[in-house]
Amino acid sequence: MKYAVLAGALSLFSITAAANQASLLSYDYVEVGYTKTDIKSNDKTDPDSPMYSGYDGYVINLSKQIFESWFVTGSYSQSRVDYSSTTTFTSFAPLPDGTYTSNMTDSYYETTDMSLTRYNVGFGYIQHFSRETSVDYALKYGKSKVKTEETFVHRLESDGNVFDVSKTYYEGSETADSFEVTAQIRHLLSEQFEVNAGVGYERLHGVGAGYVRLHDAESENNLLLKAGINYAVTEKITFAASYSYTDEYADIAAAAFRYYF
Repeated sequence: MKYAVLAGALSLFSITAAANQASLLSYDYVEVGYTKTDIKSNDKTDPDSPMYSGYDGYVINLSKQIFESWFVTGSYSQSRVDYSSTTTFTSFAPLPDGTYTSNMTDSYYETTDMSLTRYNVGFGYIQHFSRETSVDYALKYGKSKVKTEETFVHRLESDGNVFDVSKTYYEGSETADSFEVTAQIRHLLSEQFEVNAGVGYERLHGVGAGYVRLHDAESENNLLLKAGINYAVTEKITFAASYSYTDEYADIAAAAFRYYF
């Protein structure tokens, strides 16, 4: 029995080794593209909120195979969202100088600029099962930072006369660490089309404070799902589109051009 198990293991190793040498799937590339992020604990970027407006920005991904079955990977992205609101109240009340009563208008203006910076680095192991199919396993560490800048303006006026204008500024930020373990399968449908899918767990560590928070509290392991498709424009250049979902804090969509080196 033990010889059968040993023979099976050696057979799998031989198949994997042979596929490694002949694989059509490269792990040597850099890609740059567009990314959109939705943080669910923030009403302004929650897709289920009527005030929804997700973060838009760019992402840079890098992968490099360093040994026959090992690779290193990294990612950096910056995105932002801007929004504003105006609230006006009208009433009949004495003016601040007490001279007469007129139509008084209180106006409140709010402008907010939120930026999201994310990066991660990691390494992984590759198994090539055929020239067209491979599975890779990766371990990553990263950081995410949300920075918020707000301006509140109060304006008091009557009959075109401005009696009071006040401004208040607020600035805050939150940083969270992330630890991620994933497994991904890549498969070539043809010389030009590749499909891929992945599953994993991500854990966030950081303070959830105010509406800029990345998550509600110290999180448990969060399920991470990913799917994508790549189209080879030339031998070296590929268009890559992907969608990732992490239940607790974000949905991420990306479209990028990938260059193989």
